[in-house]
Amino acid sequence: MEISVNKSIRMRLFRLYYRVQALRKMSGTGARECPICGYVGRFRAFGYPPRYNAQCRRCGSLERHRLFYLALGRLHLLSGSGKVLHFAPEACFTKKIEQSCATYWTADYQPGRASMVLNIEKIDLPDNSVDVVIANHVLEHVDDRTALREIHRILTDHGRLITSVPIIEGWRKTYEDPSITSAADRELHFGQSDHIRYYGHDFRERVVSAGFSLDEFTCDGADVVKYGLYRGDYIFIGTKVSGTP
Repeated sequence: MEISVNKSIRMRLFRLYYRVQALRKMSGTGARECPICGYVGRFRAFGYPPRYNAQCRRCGSLERHRLFYLALGRLHLLSGSGKVLHFAPEACFTKKIEQSCATYWTADYQPGRASMVLNIEKIDLPDNSVDVVIANHVLEHVDDRTALREIHRILTDHGRLITSVPIIEGWRKTYEDPSITSAADRELHFGQSDHIRYYGHDFRERVVSAGFSLDEFTCDGADVVKYGLYRGDYIFIGTKVSGTP
């Protein structure tokens, strides 16, 4: 009996210790650096389940935002860009993007969230009218094949799509099921109530089949630690193949 009681006490103490440690880490586990705003210090946890060291305390950027910003700078993705169209614009770096291009438009499906109201599945813009389209964590919300065709249509020859998506590299195929429609079921299956898929490695095939060549950007372990990035995350750069319809 005494052994059993002691074991029960130890388990309760372990669970209490675990909870305390988890709560402590919510406020950050060491200094990080935000390449967007220059903040140096601890990043907050963010998301459900929480991701430690995810959100900059100054500008609110998340891991994908900082990776995107690093890609822009290191690959000079907006250098010489004329017209840039940014779907679901992230407030943490819209001003910096605007300073890097001649014309900068922001767009969202819902009024009041951007300078233009546009449906990415049916973009109300002429063919060959935009040089760069930015769409971070947008395609998992929509009919992505239709959206990719529309983005391809409005881009000029050699125009660029800069995008990121939630992707599970260990999965060969994207997981999606049109019969999963409720908010609760979508959160269970796809990680968020308004997501309709989790991408697998075949995301690349979807982009290429829409008429793009494809490059990728990621960061190594040292940068992941320094900037508080998500390990193995990617920015995808699709370039419109000249002459494709």
